[in-house]
Amino acid sequence: MKKNYPYLFWFIFILFLYCCIFLSPNQALLACQNALTIFLEKLFPSIFPFFLLSFLLLLMDYTKYFTLLFEKIMYHLFHIGGNASFVLIMSILSGFPSGAKYIANLYEENKLTKEEGNYLLLFTHFANPLFLFGTCGVLLKDISLAYKIFFSQLLSNLILGVLLRPKQPSINKMTLEKEKKKPSFFTILPIAINKTMEVLLFMLGSIATFQFFNQLLISFLPLSSFCEVLLTGFLDLTSGILVVPTLPFSSFLQAMIMLSFTTFGSLSVHIQVINALSKTKVSYFYFVLGRIIQTALALLLFLLF
Repeated sequence: MKKNYPYLFWFIFILFLYCCIFLSPNQALLACQNALTIFLEKLFPSIFPFFLLSFLLLLMDYTKYFTLLFEKIMYHLFHIGGNASFVLIMSILSGFPSGAKYIANLYEENKLTKEEGNYLLLFTHFANPLFLFGTCGVLLKDISLAYKIFFSQLLSNLILGVLLRPKQPSINKMTLEKEKKKPSFFTILPIAINKTMEVLLFMLGSIATFQFFNQLLISFLPLSSFCEVLLTGFLDLTSGILVVPTLPFSSFLQAMIMLSFTTFGSLSVHIQVINALSKTKVSYFYFVLGRIIQTALALLLFLLF
């Protein structure tokens, strides 16, 4: 019988986590409490309105107006069809993991091809602007650094999109469909709320999971304060950003660390992207590739500004 070592490893790992919870239940409780606090105070207020409005636009089929308005720009700049404009614009406004979620929605509606979805994953990862200005700006005590983070992310993504665009422009002209009877706003609204809460609840679950991992690793490993911050940000970027000000560095260096966390995304965000793409053939590999290149580009731009 062929031995499945990865399968056995994860079985042992799960048993180990059970033991950790029984031996140190306070760690698990603290992780969940921290995750809930971060979610309710920092993420939910800044993300919920944008996700709700963008789902309303998707469900009421207003994406066609984005296509009509921005088709020529998307075609000449990124060599891609106009439907991609909705993903780009809404991901800038909503923040991650909205880019992956909108790609999945449009792919399932046959408004994006697999190749277009893979390409868009490279450069549609943005931190929510309200989170950047309201949280990072306050923690750094310098709103100008928060703006530098925002524009470094924005420009690095656009540069990445242009550099890695398809060699041959995809001729994907919009065909006007026969007008269908649209559901009423009050029929669509509860569906949009449900879809928004589905995304946000998974976000809360992923933050709590990696908070727990972080608590365990910090309690078992003899790490310096700098390494603890890096580990926390690698596992969950919001938690990492909140502890960056504890480092004895200048605001400029702290802003660079925050920029690294937000551009790479942390494992918590990567899990959310994997979940968003799970029912599609769009490849998560392109998201990882995009984050590695974008992080390098964003840090370079931040230094040049």
